[in-house]
Amino acid sequence: MDLRVDSKSQVPVHVQLEEQIKHLILTGGFSVGSKLPSIRALAGYLRVNRNTVARVISDLEREGYVESHRGSGVYVAQPPMVAEDLKRQEVLERVMDLAAARDVPVEELAYALLARAGARTAERAPLLFVECNGPELELYKMELEEQLPVTVEAVLLEDLKDRISGGETPWRMAVTTFYHIHEVESMVAPRGLETFALLTEATLDGLRRLAELPAGTPVGVVGNSRTCTENLLRSLEGAGLDHLDLFRVQEDDEGSRSQLQRAEVVVCSSVSAQRLPKLGPQRGVEVIVQDRTLSKGGVEMLGKMLRRSLAGEKGNPLKHER
Repeated sequence: MDLRVDSKSQVPVHVQLEEQIKHLILTGGFSVGSKLPSIRALAGYLRVNRNTVARVISDLEREGYVESHRGSGVYVAQPPMVAEDLKRQEVLERVMDLAAARDVPVEELAYALLARAGARTAERAPLLFVECNGPELELYKMELEEQLPVTVEAVLLEDLKDRISGGETPWRMAVTTFYHIHEVESMVAPRGLETFALLTEATLDGLRRLAELPAGTPVGVVGNSRTCTENLLRSLEGAGLDHLDLFRVQEDDEGSRSQLQRAEVVVCSSVSAQRLPKLGPQRGVEVIVQDRTLSKGGVEMLGKMLRRSLAGEKGNPLKHER
């Protein structure tokens, strides 16, 4: 598979991947009608987050490069060939061939072109990300670093007070989910650090399957803590699945776990799914893995705020000086 991403690049991973797939479609590397590897396969091959790959596929489908066949997969569509696309591809091919012939690294060439054109390359902004759940904390850290030019220090909510007690705040901003915005803001605001809250969303494939279930189906929403379980339940309720009998099952609460026996379907994160057999659901229960993802619109807004912040700092070198 002629795809690769560089996690250390200033170019966000989703942009790298989307442009490479577009290029392969436009140049025949992926022929019209051919089936693309699954999201899971692409994520595993490239060693990137599945949500990032899903976002790329969604963007490509919206732009007309691929189309989804329900229950079958994602297939290459007849690309929307316009004159601008053809010209750009021709120029890219010539430049990359010349760079390869002269042993010039492609990324160095890109930076040089931006500099010559008067544009600046994106700088990686240091962020502090706070969440109460360890697995989700690492997941969201990975999502942000793949989608934005940032470096993220991930800190559990319970450890935040100790982390900022020294007075040093090397981050451009503190980021958390809406569930913890007030707690985080109360601790970091006295340090002069702005807080940005992100919404989380349930992933589309799981929601589609849940929407297909008959009305009244008992669905156990499983999480490894009260907050984690409640957050996942709210995400599902917010997606309009009120035709289902949704109920919370907390891994560390025995009384709650006993409710699992009445579930015909279980929704949980990939981390909880590994522990599910030990919790004792009834045999044959359907398990829908639902790892929440950061809201795409929220991540894009965060990126805009960071760019404005950086632009303001460039215009006033004394701004944000600590």
